[in-house]
This record gives sequence, structure tokens and C-alpha cells, in this order.
Amino acid sequence: MNLISEVDEPETKRLKSENDNRKRPCDQEEEGSCYPTREESNIQEDIPDAREISPSQEEEREGLVNSDNEVTIDSDDESFTFPLDQNISNMLDEVEYNGYFPTVTDRYFTPYYKVNVQSQTGNDMCIWIHSNRICMLSLAPSHIILQANKSINKVDFKISDKLDRSLNKVSGKGKHGAQPLQTNSNICTISCTDGQAYVIKCCMIGKLVEVNEALLEDPQLLKELPHKGGYLAIILPNIKLLESLKQSLLTYDQYIELVKKKEEQ
Repeated sequence: MNLISEVDEPETKRLKSENDNRKRPCDQEEEGSCYPTREESNIQEDIPDAREISPSQEEEREGLVNSDNEVTIDSDDESFTFPLDQNISNMLDEVEYNGYFPTVTDRYFTPYYKVNVQSQTGNDMCIWIHSNRICMLSLAPSHIILQANKSINKVDFKISDKLDRSLNKVSGKGKHGAQPLQTNSNICTISCTDGQAYVIKCCMIGKLVEVNEALLEDPQLLKELPHKGGYLAIILPNIKLLESLKQSLLTYDQYIELVKKKEEQ
């Protein structure tokens, strides 16, 4: 005898048992001959017919519409015709171009000059200061080696028996291990085929980052522009003294004016 009344059964359990007791029309028919119930018919009515889908919905479903509501073109569609190439030479009419493209040195370095270093006539040096304040040392165009177009025999970075600039090794952001430099420190000695030798001074206080070791194998490279290998050394100047260093040097305009005065004499 069941002591628990059907009334006391949980509602979900009663609903489940009632649904199980309902006989679908296909329960008494052969398989494949039954018809859907009203509930199944309602479910099928909620599914849209493929013929009722609009073109925009079809494109969204296929992923052809982007976030800007622009329909992309399939690259495999051979029916798409690309426009003909147009002559764009007239686009340069509004561009100020004098036939010269600035080099890397021109774009990022500002040149400063020091003439007659150590009171030696024609011993003119150029200090290229980068936007990040690192410096590149090279001969000035008015240096006697370049002016006389002398043939360079050797660039020697060994300034003494105990000190060789080419052996300079640095590490880290602070350039640890770099050789310290003073204004009158020797960087190298340039020997020419005419027997003349020129001692190159640092011209600033700082640390030696590196020397141009390519000059050891090809000394004539020194006659090239700095971005083509015609430089002597890379130096990290004393940042606190950088502004005073600029004040002690000649700007490009001042240097050109001085060279013109020398040529007129």
C-alpha cells in the first residue's frame, strides 16, 4: 500500500509522469508513418525558411559584412575588374624636392666643428651630435688630409705601448669598462704616404664607446662620408658638460663662414 499520496509528489515529477503517459500518434503506427505533434509543429514554425532570409542576413551569416557595414570582395571572384594604373608623376609637383635625399647622418646628427686643434693649422675636426646625445668623431671637410686629398697609409689606434683604443670593450647601458677620455686625449694617429702623421684628439670629455675598426683594413675609407664608414670613433660625452661643449664649438653656419673667409685670404 502506497502511503504517499500523489498529491504530495513534487510537481516536476508529476509533469514528467503525465508526459510519459501521453501517447504520440506514431507510438501506435509504423515507423515513418507518424505525424508531428502540435508542440513539434510549433517548434518547426519558429525556424525560418531559407527562402525567407534576406540578402543582408545571408551575407552576415557567410561573414562577408565587416564591422563598418562594407561588403568585402572575394579575391577569387574573377568578375571583379581592377582599375588601370594611373600616372602619379604629378603627385611630386607639390613636394619640395631638390634632387637630394638626406642621409642617416644628416637626419639624426647635428654637426659641430673645431678648427686648428692643438694649434695645428688645418687640423680641423667635426663632432656629430646625435639626438640621443651620443657623438661621432670625424675629420672636418677642411682638414688638411681631405683638402690636399692625401693618400692615407695607416690609421693606428694604439696610442702607447700600454693603451690600444681598438681593444676598448664596453657593456651595459652605462658603458661599463669604457676607456675614459679628456679633451686632449689621443684617439689615433693617421699616417699618410707623404710621410706626414697627424695625431687626432678627442676634443671632448666622455667615454669611448667604439672606434671604427674598418679603418684598420681600409684606411682610405676615412675619406668617405660618416654614414659610409668615414668616421673615427663613437664617444659618449659627459652629459653635464654637453651644452658647454656645444658653446665651445662652431655651428655649421659659423664653420662655412669661417672656411669662406680663409679661401678669400
